[in-house]
Amino acid sequence: MKILLRTWTWQSGGERSSQDRVVEVERLRIGRGTDQDLELADVKISHSHARIVRSGRNVLLVCKPGATALVNSEPARERKLRSGDVIEIGRYRLTISAGAAGADLMIEIEETVTARDEKAARQAKLRTSLDQVLFSRRRISWLLFLLVLLSTLALPAWFRFGAPPAVKAMTSAWPGDRLWMPGSSSPSHAYFKNDCGKCHQQAFVPVRNEACLECHKDVKHHVDDERWAALPAFAQSRCEDCHQEHSSQIALIDKRNFACTDCHANPGARFPGSMLEAISDFSRHHPAFRPRVARYKAATRQFDWIEVSQENPQELYEQTNLKYSHEVHLSPKGVKSPNGLKTMKCADCHEVDSSGISFKPVDMERHCASCHRLDFDPENPSRVVPHGNPAQAVQSIRDYYARAALTGGVKAPDAPAVVQLRRKPGEQLEREQARAALTWADRQSRVVIDEIFDKRICSYCHTVQRTRDPDLPWEILPVNLQERALAHTQFSHDAHKQEKCESCHAARTSKKSDDVLLPDLKRCRDCHGDADSDAKIRSGCTLCHGYHIAQDRLMADSRSGSAAATVSGAKP
Repeated sequence: MKILLRTWTWQSGGERSSQDRVVEVERLRIGRGTDQDLELADVKISHSHARIVRSGRNVLLVCKPGATALVNSEPARERKLRSGDVIEIGRYRLTISAGAAGADLMIEIEETVTARDEKAARQAKLRTSLDQVLFSRRRISWLLFLLVLLSTLALPAWFRFGAPPAVKAMTSAWPGDRLWMPGSSSPSHAYFKNDCGKCHQQAFVPVRNEACLECHKDVKHHVDDERWAALPAFAQSRCEDCHQEHSSQIALIDKRNFACTDCHANPGARFPGSMLEAISDFSRHHPAFRPRVARYKAATRQFDWIEVSQENPQELYEQTNLKYSHEVHLSPKGVKSPNGLKTMKCADCHEVDSSGISFKPVDMERHCASCHRLDFDPENPSRVVPHGNPAQAVQSIRDYYARAALTGGVKAPDAPAVVQLRRKPGEQLEREQARAALTWADRQSRVVIDEIFDKRICSYCHTVQRTRDPDLPWEILPVNLQERALAHTQFSHDAHKQEKCESCHAARTSKKSDDVLLPDLKRCRDCHGDADSDAKIRSGCTLCHGYHIAQDRLMADSRSGSAAATVSGAKP
């Protein structure tokens, strides 16, 4: 993706000037770090804060976990961008517009307030003058105490409960109870930081859940079963239990484990009859992973998803309807290809997507066709059958041999003379000759169709079955490839890019496509420890797990329950 970065600055004469820079990257990295493609020098911005990536025809803003931005004055962690959108990160404003000078996209960068002005304003607030001190410290203390009591308690209370409407209308500039705030508002709520009533809707009453849900309408609870939601542990919970504003946190998430382990350390005590396993920490008391695996139901031609513990190896297998061996393809001796032996690596098929988090789907044409050719006539190796649609493949073979029989010049010793004889262009066959030619074409088509489906091409990788339909004598069972094994976690491959694939995935010894190539908990514990660990990466519950029933693409389980079967012969 080619991006034009236009940075605007103010000159001493009050004029604006711009400086253009063109970058060509797969994803534009934005943050405070010097290794970022767009470096924003603001201590309020994370080292690696966000990315702008392409997803199909769309351009997305994706914030890193724990970071956020304002898009058109609305908080967003992930948002599809359009021309004219304004992104605010720290003291920087990024304006998105259509590309210019051959670029796919143009981003205009401008500081809303310079670092010097921000520092000067902060120093001005902190500057204290003692020139007018006329009283003792005690008297000054009592005077200030009474002043604070009057200005931040008595007057705000009078303004709210006893002042006439005309007086209430003039109180917006009065600092009042805002002086009691323990800290500044988080970046997520910065756009209404001066409107205290947005959250604090009743005096001397903690912020209610309803106030949060007025904006966060799509946020779901931790459970979707109404019977569970009615239990005190959920019904009496408050948003502020985990999300504490004015706490100087960039992300309003309580990352302390006890917020989770209060319930999950002994789920049976609070939720009788629960099937949840107990978990109190990561290093010692965490259950084994339970990856989702597919089971194919022939009666419905659909895949069902079930969760199987890694402690139950007999049930830990996939039914993909594919025949594939990672061991063969990753052999250090190489695999046979039309151009000789080829040594393959994981990245030949598993390509990281633009987000850097997951991988693009494996595609037959892009990843397999260079070795697994789909030609069916040795005399014409450039003619191939289409992949992914058995009906089209069968029809293309029939059309090919019908045309060859009617055109003539076929080099097949068992073909009738009318088929072997080369004819002039446009020469018409007699009725009996045409019937004989098409009879041979039909017979030859059946032979070739049986061969490619049952012996040579399709059955090499797919599970095929004969049907009773003469028009479509073979079917290919639906194919299913695992997209996300652990449905209740979020995992970023980009964060682990320093590791080799085989350090977690035993692909080089996997002989069948049924194998579940997921590392176990012990492998994660080699690097990750508890939230208070000093010897390993500190890993609290929220590093991998979310609380709310997910709505974003990282946490959503888009294929839960019964996965609809793809059409027969669907592309992997």
